[in-house]
Amino acid sequence: MSRALRQVVVVGAGLAGARCAETLRAEGFSGEIALVGDEPHPPYERPALSKELLQATREAEELSLRPARFWVEQGIELVLGTRIMSIDASRRTAVSDSGRSFPWDALVVATGARAKRFPGVSLRGVHTLRSLADALALRDALQPGRRLVIIGAGFVGTEVASTALHRGVEVVLLEAGKGPLERIVGPEVGRLLSARYRARGIDLRLDAKLTGFRARDDGTLRGVELADGTVIQCDAAVVALGAVPDRPSFPGFSTADDVVTDACGRTSLPGVYAAGDVATAWRPRLRSSLRVEHWTNAAGQGAAVARTILGRDTPYDDVPYFWSDQFGLRLQYVGHADSWSSLELDGDEDSFSALYRDSSGRLVAALLGNRGFQVGAVRRELAVERLAA
Repeated sequence: MSRALRQVVVVGAGLAGARCAETLRAEGFSGEIALVGDEPHPPYERPALSKELLQATREAEELSLRPARFWVEQGIELVLGTRIMSIDASRRTAVSDSGRSFPWDALVVATGARAKRFPGVSLRGVHTLRSLADALALRDALQPGRRLVIIGAGFVGTEVASTALHRGVEVVLLEAGKGPLERIVGPEVGRLLSARYRARGIDLRLDAKLTGFRARDDGTLRGVELADGTVIQCDAAVVALGAVPDRPSFPGFSTADDVVTDACGRTSLPGVYAAGDVATAWRPRLRSSLRVEHWTNAAGQGAAVARTILGRDTPYDDVPYFWSDQFGLRLQYVGHADSWSSLELDGDEDSFSALYRDSSGRLVAALLGNRGFQVGAVRRELAVERLAA
């Protein structure tokens, strides 16, 4: 560790930023650490937003990653409700929206991602789901007997659909493609999931392209309009079209939204690192760069960046993994596949495995539905295949 390293500023108080800050302290850094987040809440569990929090089985204060006293005891300054507006890499300062200047010897960009929005929409009753505030507002709208339209049948959209249905809400789920989660899981698994959603009462509409929203005279949502002219009356809507990196602006990087790093989290600017949903990092075993918007990746990258700052390069190169709970299914996805040559599908909508292989028969990814007992074996096979590649 360089003697010049006295101040570390972590921009973004989500999981990646929190793991970076606490790993720095746990592994011997004795200097100043500022963890700066634009939300007013301490670091919290984001996956619970579409599940337990929306179901009202857990409350906001139960989602904190650490007790409040932890940050004080560790000497980590939490600066909440504050957004970094500019970063000067030559002077090594970061300036917030309140005008405060944060000097740094090392700076970590861990600002995560923001929800995509439908252009030009600001109606009351149209929601996104990315933050704790988003989830609490949506939870208030999910009252029994109301009608909810969800635009997008990705993981967020389908989890919200499952939770809303459980709360007695009528759900219309719109997907512009041929099936839910199709880009990730393919049409065969998409058909299996479609059958499960519909059997449980979801009004799933495929090839459904949204063109706009209808409003009442008071400016609240009245319905959504599709390209074929159909208007679906509803009390609330959720735009679940994915997320884009939420990068602070500063000179020295390209105009791309994400921040590109090496395997250890270094950016092209000296002293500047990045981790989590905002970062596209080189993955040695995949021999490519990858941006992964999931819990395990954010935690792993955050810790790896801390060790890099301390001079202990430890590339984060674990097999990608994420999970989703919906409609009585625990879906677990292991690996990464933008494309595949063959799919081995075993089981039915209550319990199944989908193994994705390349042209040489090598396993590149797997989706397991209520088959947690297979995760270990799949991880091992993927690890072996990567080492052999």
